[in-house]
Amino acid sequence: MNAAAIDINSVLQNVLSLPRPERSYLAEKLIVSLDEDDAELSPAWRAELDARVQRRQSGETRSYSQEEVRAEMEAIIG
Repeated sequence: MNAAAIDINSVLQNVLSLPRPERSYLAEKLIVSLDEDDAELSPAWRAELDARVQRRQSGETRSYSQEEVRAEMEAIIG
């Protein structure tokens, strides 16, 4: 299919009308397709990133929202 012939807004509307599991599947595939630049990472950085993802997925670490970080910073610096 010619990319120029695709109406991205129509595609978006069609995708948004799909059930959540299908949208999730497509989102994952799109994100993976963006990771093609990983070949540029050194083996050491790839290992570090993989370790960080593993720690996050295992619950060993957690993420913080912008609001949480801001509140903590305001508590520290007043």
